[in-house]
Amino acid sequence: MSPEKKRLYALIIVVLFSFIMVMEIGNFRAKQLAVNLAGDRVANAVAQAAAGLEGEKILDVIKTMDEAHPYYSEMRRQLISIKESHELADIYMLYKDEDKVQWFYVVDTREESDPAHHSLGDIEKRASAAVEKTIRGKEAGIELYTSSLGTFVSSYEEIKDAQGVTFAVLAGDFKADELTAFLYLTRYVQFGIIAFALLLIGGILFLTKK
Repeated sequence: MSPEKKRLYALIIVVLFSFIMVMEIGNFRAKQLAVNLAGDRVANAVAQAAAGLEGEKILDVIKTMDEAHPYYSEMRRQLISIKESHELADIYMLYKDEDKVQWFYVVDTREESDPAHHSLGDIEKRASAAVEKTIRGKEAGIELYTSSLGTFVSSYEEIKDAQGVTFAVLAGDFKADELTAFLYLTRYVQFGIIAFALLLIGGILFLTKK
């Protein structure tokens, strides 16, 4: 193989490797931007929602497990109002039964006709690490996750009883599919420009050395 071809192949490998690295870093930054852009909205909505709830009445709803309980309807209406005003996909509450070591839903603001809706008492088989942290009194921060329903930016708040003991977790989801898609598209355009510029520079250098 001639020295010129070796230089060309080496240049192509370096450009491809650099491009892949820049893409990975760019995708990571796109996710961070999505969290930054939507995080405050979700966090404020969930904090506002949690502040307006009464822990002892929620415990009574949990004890009766009856959606006809007056406070269940009041709580759900209140959460739906906050969800809509902040344009969230969902606000829901999970309670952990320590005896059964099992999570179940207390309330969910999705439409009851929505297949993703959870009724009072529905079991959550896989609570996220953020939910587990929150029930232990630790700050979970803002989370970005992807499920079969899409990509979401989420925030979590503790729900406490009269003694200040955390017994449930209130969570809010902002659907970030369009936001992340736009950020990824922007990144890919930038990557294309970078790749083209690198190839152009490499080509010029290669031709000038012939």
